[in-house]
Amino acid sequence: LLATMKIVFVSNNYNHHERFFCEELNKFSDVEFFFIQTQPMREERVKMGWGIDTSRFPFVYNSFESETVYKNALQLCNEADAVIIGSAPYKFIADRVKNNRLTFFYAERLFRKGLWHMLYPPTFFTVLKRFIVPGRKSNFYLLCASGYTAVDTSKIFAFNNHRFKWGHFIDVNPYPNINSFYAEKVERLKHHKGVSILWAGRLIRWKHPDMAVKIAKTLKQKNIPFTMNIIGTGEMEYELKEMISTYNLSDSVKMPGAMTPPEVRQHMLNSEIYLFTSDFNEGWGAVLGESMASGCAVVTSHGIGATPFLIQHKENGLIYETGNYGSFERNVLKLVESKEFREKLSKNAVKTMQECWNPQTGAYRFYQFVKQILENGRPMFYDAGPISEAKILKNNWFKDDTV
Repeated sequence: LLATMKIVFVSNNYNHHERFFCEELNKFSDVEFFFIQTQPMREERVKMGWGIDTSRFPFVYNSFESETVYKNALQLCNEADAVIIGSAPYKFIADRVKNNRLTFFYAERLFRKGLWHMLYPPTFFTVLKRFIVPGRKSNFYLLCASGYTAVDTSKIFAFNNHRFKWGHFIDVNPYPNINSFYAEKVERLKHHKGVSILWAGRLIRWKHPDMAVKIAKTLKQKNIPFTMNIIGTGEMEYELKEMISTYNLSDSVKMPGAMTPPEVRQHMLNSEIYLFTSDFNEGWGAVLGESMASGCAVVTSHGIGATPFLIQHKENGLIYETGNYGSFERNVLKLVESKEFREKLSKNAVKTMQECWNPQTGAYRFYQFVKQILENGRPMFYDAGPISEAKILKNNWFKDDTV
């Protein structure tokens, strides 16, 4: 039996999507853990509040700092018992691929815009090197950070029976009692006039923030009391403000601008309904888990990567057909019109995040998974949640039954 396991996670940035899983994995006494950050964070992301002072985390290596650190990082990857690789240069695992050593590819969708992109030579050779060749080896596994990663890799005949559900593990504050958490949330909402609704993200086309304004128009026409916040900035900002003015929604719909992730989380805690309207371009969509953990009743597009893994339709959230405004409207109205239904989805959403989709569960299951392979030579599947089987899921898997 191994006395200690050396585990390395290599990706472009150390951010709030990976941080909490890494901190939990680093807590195991028999794990020597390292995170290799391969490039400085883009200024745009830093301004959005994504920046983390990595000097506070001794296990983080910034491989871009010097040639010496870069070589040490490569050596760490070569020596490790297991490596997780996300958005990082192939060089970090080249030797591991050659020697068929335990490695996990951590990926969202490969072909968001269709398999035809494989016809573009640079794309073909990148996919061949990163997924097709390693994906035929026995010691390579796929951590699917999207409900659609499995079907994308099945199209290139890679990682058969080696695909596992995964994701971005957000901070989930543990509450000893979900009912007491919900009682606190209800107290926060007392001052609101009507149902409080939230949309947050970059104001860009494929995130479809205009759908939030359109549903606000519908609610106003039906004389349903509500308040809505649309948080973020982007190319559609002026257009959305014009829509709000044209529809006479200024008294109900506010656009407070950009906010840091903690500020957005606070707004989630103060909201009853969260609208997630992205299309298939949304790789994972961490705000889905964040809003669920914050006790929001969620209406989410079926094309978002996290939706098939996190949401059970009508149990802990509502799913609508991507791009279908009628489907979206019907689901939002079901929530707005029933306080009891909102409460049910809210409590079950919190339970899902507290009991399953959290950094503690992710780290523990990954730790056990690696240990099982290293000691017994065979993988293990959990029944549901992280490290359960990621089944083939086609784009049209969801059909709205609210018609």
